[in-house]
Amino acid sequence: MDWSQVSRSQWIVVGGTLAAVIGTLFLDWYSITVNLGPLGHVSASASAWDTNGLGKLAVIGSLVLLAGAVLMFVPNAVPLPIPLPQALLVVAAFTAVMVILEFIDHHSHTAFGLWLSLIGALVAGYGAFEMGGRVRVPTGPAAS
Repeated sequence: MDWSQVSRSQWIVVGGTLAAVIGTLFLDWYSITVNLGPLGHVSASASAWDTNGLGKLAVIGSLVLLAGAVLMFVPNAVPLPIPLPQALLVVAAFTAVMVILEFIDHHSHTAFGLWLSLIGALVAGYGAFEMGGRVRVPTGPAAS
């Protein structure tokens, strides 16, 4: 594959997707440390998968986003019912909404993974929009 043929918007989708996947799968979304004085301190953390259903949906969304990003580079990819840029835009928006709802549900003690997941999904969505994922609303028949 000729990497010079990859467009700027495709690179944006790939970067955002990687950030979303890393944020949801490998980094903590919540972290808390309690200082017990002379006894030391106790720490606890939770990843996206450990939080609740919204976190699990964000993980699934980021994995579907990863699959879509891979499909961008597969020649003669499987035909989709909608164009790939629109599918990527919808999945990125879904993932971002799940992260936002999770933040609204538990907004204290957030860790870096939650923010990276949100930023990654938004960046991937922007790249998909720039790539041609604009949703076209059909207008009625032309007035004569």
